[in-house]
Amino acid sequence: MTENKTTKTTYKDAVKYALDNLPDAPADVREKLDALVASFEKKAENRKPAAEKEENIGYTNAIHDYLLSLPEDEKKTVTDIIKECPTVAGFSTSKVTSLLSPLVENGKAVKLVDKRRSYYKAVR
Repeated sequence: MTENKTTKTTYKDAVKYALDNLPDAPADVREKLDALVASFEKKAENRKPAAEKEENIGYTNAIHDYLLSLPEDEKKTVTDIIKECPTVAGFSTSKVTSLLSPLVENGKAVKLVDKRRSYYKAVR
């Protein structure tokens, strides 16, 4: 069970690893570990996103709608988006950049770099 730099080992993963690699563990220990895994899974099912995360999803969708409203060949910098998209007016460039990241990762927008300036445009 090695850790990647991008994903951390969770308690649930550690307990599952222990269950898989301790076949000769007493039945009562295995039972308790199984119950622990079940409780981790139940907590994960019932957890709803934090209010800030839901808010950011709304901002990301607003930016996507704005990019879709532009002519197909038009690209915008983060500064342009802040100036022209009323939903994110007044936000910092780093905040808007972080809101654009999920759009790029999900293929809804494209990031173009020209002479060390980043431009964004919607994928149609």
